Amino acid sequence: MSTALPACPATLADAGGAPRYGTWQGGLDVVRLGDLQGAYAPGPLERVTRHKKWLYGFVATPQVATFFAVVDVTYASNAFAMAVDLSTGEVLCDASFMGLPGPLTRVSAHPGAGLDVRFTHPRGQLSASRPFGDERYHVQARVGVPRPLVGRALEADWSLLAAGAAPPLTVIAPVEGGIVNVTQKWAALLAFGRLRAGGKVFTLDGGVGGLDSTFGLLARRTAWRWAFACGRLADGTPLGVNLVEGFNEAREDVNENAVWLGRELVPVGRARFSWNPRDLLDRWHVRTVDGALELEFRPIAVHREARDLGLVVSRFAQPVGRWSGVFRHQGREYRLDGLPGVAEDQDVTW
Repeated sequence: MSTALPACPATLADAGGAPRYGTWQGGLDVVRLGDLQGAYAPGPLERVTRHKKWLYGFVATPQVATFFAVVDVTYASNAFAMAVDLSTGEVLCDASFMGLPGPLTRVSAHPGAGLDVRFTHPRGQLSASRPFGDERYHVQARVGVPRPLVGRALEADWSLLAAGAAPPLTVIAPVEGGIVNVTQKWAALLAFGRLRAGGKVFTLDGGVGGLDSTFGLLARRTAWRWAFACGRLADGTPLGVNLVEGFNEAREDVNENAVWLGRELVPVGRARFSWNPRDLLDRWHVRTVDGALELEFRPIAVHREARDLGLVVSRFAQPVGRWSGVFRHQGREYRLDGLPGVAEDQDVTW
C-alpha cells in the first residue's frame, strides 16, 4: 500500500455541503457538522439522537499505562479512567462515571489546537486541552475523594508533544444507518508528566501516547473491535498502532488502520481480529490483509461497562496489556516486543 496519503482538506464539507469522504494525512482545524447540507444535513431529531463525540487518551511507559475517555452523546455523557502497573499487573485505578448533558461535559469541535474537553462529577474530574499556539496536549485527571495521607484514587498530569511528530490520520466516512463519522487518530507522541495511583507514583517522562478524537452522526447500533498501542522499538524509535474492524469501512477509500513509525505515518490494510469473547483475558490476534501487521495481544486487566437503560444498551470492554509481533514496511521487518496498549470489543445501541 502506498504511504502517500493526500493532505487533509480544510473543511469537512465541500461547497455543496457534502462530506469530503476519504482517508487523509493531517487534521481538520475544526469539525463543523453543521456545514453538512441537503441529504447530509441532520434533522432536529437526528441532532439529538445521532450526534456523538468523544476524546480518548492513552499514555504508557514500560512500567505503567493510563488512559481515559470523555463521551458526549448529546442526551447524556459518560467517562472513565484507568491505570495499570505493567510490571506487576496490578490495577491501580479503574473508575467509570455517568453524567448528564449540559455544562458539566464538554467536547469541543477542535481535535488539534483549540481542543477543550472536560467532564465533572462528584467523584472525578477529567480535562484535556491544547490552547492555540501550544505544541502540546495537556491532560489532567482526578479520580476519587481526597483522603488524608493517601490522596485520591488517581491523580495524573501529563502532556503529549505534537511538534516534531508524524502527522495525525483523519478519516471522513459514511455511516450506514447514520450520516457521517469523522475521526482523528494520533499515536507515537512523546509524553511528559506524572501519575499517582494505587499508592504509587510514576514519572511519565519519556513515555509514548496517543489520542482518538471522534465526531459523528452515527447509527443507532454501532459495534467494532479496536487495537491501539504506543511505545518504542528496541532502538528507541516511537511507534504507534491503530487498527479497527467493523467501523469506518463503508468505502474502499476510508480506512483508519495505520502505523506511526517515528515521523512517518504509514497506512495499512483492513484488520482482522481473532479473540475469545467469553474470556477477554485470553490472547488476541490481529492481522492486516496486506500482511503489514501480525500481532498478538496479552491482556493484563479489563475495563468493563455494561448498561441497560432501556433505549440505550451498552456492552463495552477494553483490555489493557502488551502487543507483540511484526510490522513489515518497505522491505524491512520491525519487531514489536511488549508494546503497551489496549484492545476493545464494543457493541452499543444508543
